Amino acid sequence: MKTAIALLIGIFFSISFSFASGNFNANNLTPEINDIINQVNKDCNLNASQASKFKSDYILFLNENKKPNANTKLLLALLGGKLKSYFDSKQLETITNMANAGKLEPKSYIPATTTTTTTATSTATINIPAQSNVTELFKQLQNYMKVAPDKAAAAIPILQNYDAQLINIKKENAGNINKLNQEKNNLGAQTVTSLRKYLNNSQINTLVLAITMQENILSGKNISADQKQFLDKIRNQYQLNDVQTMSVVLVLVQGKIRGDAIKALHKTDPNKAGQEFITMMNDLNNQLKTSLTSSQYNKIKTDLEALLKK
Repeated sequence: MKTAIALLIGIFFSISFSFASGNFNANNLTPEINDIINQVNKDCNLNASQASKFKSDYILFLNENKKPNANTKLLLALLGGKLKSYFDSKQLETITNMANAGKLEPKSYIPATTTTTTTATSTATINIPAQSNVTELFKQLQNYMKVAPDKAAAAIPILQNYDAQLINIKKENAGNINKLNQEKNNLGAQTVTSLRKYLNNSQINTLVLAITMQENILSGKNISADQKQFLDKIRNQYQLNDVQTMSVVLVLVQGKIRGDAIKALHKTDPNKAGQEFITMMNDLNNQLKTSLTSSQYNKIKTDLEALLKK
């Protein structure tokens, strides 16, 4: 019998895996994307090693930028952080100018942030008022990301400021999606810059991915009718309050982040992967039970079991 956490992970996998469809790889790039890569190689005078690393990192940027609610400015900042490890100062200046001029964004596809229409069955919302829980998400992922206590202590005030500002941005720009996205992007880029003093690239990438997942669930983008029904039950039938609902969202995000890493580890070390999976389930199960009543917990578990059987 699957545990509640395993079921939670399963439902989030089914939500989020749809985001990865149609990804670019080295063999299916469009002529326009290849032209951009070639232009960067030429203008930045990259050697063979640099060109190979840039192509890989740029493809990752493109795939992330295609996802629902993608933060293009923040993703470009993350790309720039990676490039610092193998670009010299002149090359960084050149590619920064190209990015600012929009020359790294292909016009042949529309990033998900500009999408304004959705189908009735693919969009739902769990209707939490303007909310941001990144600080708590970071605390729950701190051990997984191997963030040292002193670094975490320095990062937490930055994230608390991010949460406070994002909540205000959501409140002040409700109904104005373009301004909302612009201010969110600016805040995200500023926050990443501040966090780089205390977190490495891998830790920042994991946190940004977690933030994006949280926003996707809260907005209800690209979910099925069955999944929409589950979210509606959480809010309406089971009457979870905002704090309880956010606790479920945080569990879903952690299950996805940690579960993906465990799946990758399983290919090389099944025994260790199994141990880490048990540890993860215990962690998440304790978090979920802390915020929900016994009745709520049991009902959610039953609904998830039924959902995954369909």
